[in-house]
Amino acid sequence: METGITNESLWTSLKEEVETRFGFEVEKYTPIKRGWLNQKWKIETNQGVYLIKQYNRERIKLYDLQTIQSALQTQNRLFSKGLACPELLSYKGDLLQKSAEGELFTVMRFMEGRLIAPGHVSNEQIQSLGEEVGKLHNLLNDGTLSAKSETLFKLPSIEERVEYWQTELNKCDEQGLDQIRSLMDFQKTATLTFNIEQFENLTPGWCHRDLWVDNLLFSENHITAILDFDRMNYDYLEMDIGRLIISTCLQNNTLNRKAVQAFLTGYNNTNELSVERLVMSLRLVWYMESTWWIDVIPHEGEPPKRFQQEMVWLAGHLEQLENMMNWKKEEVTFMF
Repeated sequence: METGITNESLWTSLKEEVETRFGFEVEKYTPIKRGWLNQKWKIETNQGVYLIKQYNRERIKLYDLQTIQSALQTQNRLFSKGLACPELLSYKGDLLQKSAEGELFTVMRFMEGRLIAPGHVSNEQIQSLGEEVGKLHNLLNDGTLSAKSETLFKLPSIEERVEYWQTELNKCDEQGLDQIRSLMDFQKTATLTFNIEQFENLTPGWCHRDLWVDNLLFSENHITAILDFDRMNYDYLEMDIGRLIISTCLQNNTLNRKAVQAFLTGYNNTNELSVERLVMSLRLVWYMESTWWIDVIPHEGEPPKRFQQEMVWLAGHLEQLENMMNWKKEEVTFMF
C-alpha cells in the first residue's frame, strides 16, 4: 500500500517532532518489524527508552479518531491503576500526536518482554495473563466509561450466516477455487447445526478487542505488557477471552487444556469466569471471525493463515468443547 512517504523520510520527520516536543535527544533507534502497516521504532534517548508508533495513513481511515483518542486515554488510566501496559506521553494535552506533515503518531514508554509464538505460552505465563485480563475487564467496566446501548458486533442470525456461506460457495464454483471451497463448505455445515441461543448469555462491556499473541509481551513466567488498545470498544467480553484462548492454547491442531485451565485459574483470581462461559467464548470467536479469515480473496502475511487454521479447528470442535474441558481426559487432536 502506498503511504506517500519513504520509511527513512518518515523516521527523520518523526524524530525531529519527538525531540522538539518532548526534549529528547535520540541516541539510537531500532525499527520494529511487526504489526500491520503501522510503523514503529524503539528509541533510546537521554531520558529513557521509548517507542514511537506511526499510524498508516490509509489504514487510519478505517477508524474513528475520537474512538482511538478515547482508547489511548483509557490505556493511560489503566496504567495508572497498575495494569501491565505502556504509558503514553502527552503533548499539549494530546496523546494522539499529529506532525507538521500530517502524520498521526504516539510516543510511549518502551515495555520489556518477548513475544511468544502461538500455542507456546507456558502454564505460568498464561495464568499470569489470565489474572491480568481479569483485572483489565474489571477496570474497563468499573463505571468510568458509560455502557452503550448496543455492542459493536451485531450477531447475525443462523439464516443470514448460512446464506453468506452459500453465496461464497457460489463464487468458488464460478472461479474454480476448490481448496477454499472445501473450507467454506465445512463452515456452512457447522453453522447449520449451531445453536445460537447460547449467545443470549453473553456479557456486553468494554473490552480490548485485539488480544492475541502479537499484542502480548512476556518474561520467563509472567505477562509484562498488554499492547495496542486502538480497537478498544463496547462489545462482548467473551471476545477477548475466546481470542486469547485460541491464540495461546492451540498448537498443532491440539488444544492444550492444561494451559486453558491455567488461564481460567488466573482469570478467577481477579474476576469471574466459568468453564461454560469459557466454552461460549470460543464459540463466539468462531461465529464472529470465520467470515473474516476464510475468504475467496487470500489475506497477506502469516497471521491470517494462523487465524484461518483456528477457524477450521473451531468449526470441527464446537460440540466437543465442553468435553475437552474435563481436565482429566487426554488431549484431543483434530485433523482436517
